[in-house]
Amino acid sequence: MVSTILRRVVPMGTTLRKIVETMGGGAPDGGRIKAVQTGGPSGGCIPAESLDTPVDYDSLAKLGSIMGSGGMIVMDDSTRMVDVARFFMEFCMDESCGKCIPCRAGTVQMHHLLTKILGRKATSRDLQKLEELCDMVRNTSLCGLGQTAPNPVLSTLRFFRNEYTELLNPEPQGPNGEAKKAETALK
Repeated sequence: MVSTILRRVVPMGTTLRKIVETMGGGAPDGGRIKAVQTGGPSGGCIPAESLDTPVDYDSLAKLGSIMGSGGMIVMDDSTRMVDVARFFMEFCMDESCGKCIPCRAGTVQMHHLLTKILGRKATSRDLQKLEELCDMVRNTSLCGLGQTAPNPVLSTLRFFRNEYTELLNPEPQGPNGEAKKAETALK
């Protein structure tokens, strides 16, 4: 959250920092900006370290985000990024038209895995499945929603992976100390 809600058009190439800190007043109560989500629900989350990035199509794409509607959501350091990813995945899951299976089923499964992670019931194998699922949905969906739905997950994994791994359970161990094979990744 920024101190000021902005509703204005800014020139292409304006930096995120100028928009968030100068025009938006930065974080309220002296808080610290953690991330900026650009492009609407299927945009990516950009870490504060990248606030000097100009807002243009190519620069945002390099960070795993999109221009989308041009909207931005600013998050402070109290925000849990896995919660953010699940929130936006729920939107994409609900908005899927259902025409293609990758988007229709994939967004549901991604939401399920994010919920499992937040519930501290997931292992590193579930995190690997989440990443594979994101890649499959992005590359096989027919429309822009399905192709961009994984962006919030992939960008938060890229820049805030530690927030995911902190929520994981250790791998189950067999009698000889080796990791047991998961019966099902989505159990």
